[in-house]
Amino acid sequence: MKVRIILLKSEVAHEITKRLGLPDVHFSRGSTEPKELFVQIANTIGINIIDINTKPGIARKIVELSGESWHPDYESSGSTVTLQGLMAVNRAVEFFLAGKPEITS
Repeated sequence: MKVRIILLKSEVAHEITKRLGLPDVHFSRGSTEPKELFVQIANTIGINIIDINTKPGIARKIVELSGESWHPDYESSGSTVTLQGLMAVNRAVEFFLAGKPEITS
């Protein structure tokens, strides 16, 4: 029997914040992630986002700077990052932490 693990966006976000030593973020209605999550991630790993105003824009920059491509299914209408997009951000954080072991907690 094959077991399928279903993750929630809040669980992926918690993994990222824990890994970076950041406070957990609160998800609003449904599973809408706060913009502050991506701002904190970018600031912690040293990515300049001063010219980016949207959650998908910040997430995309984080992902692309790690060398991964940003896919259309990583974002949805309403300026929201999907679970797949958040998982790509998580992989990017892993990539950046590999070069900055002093950030890990």
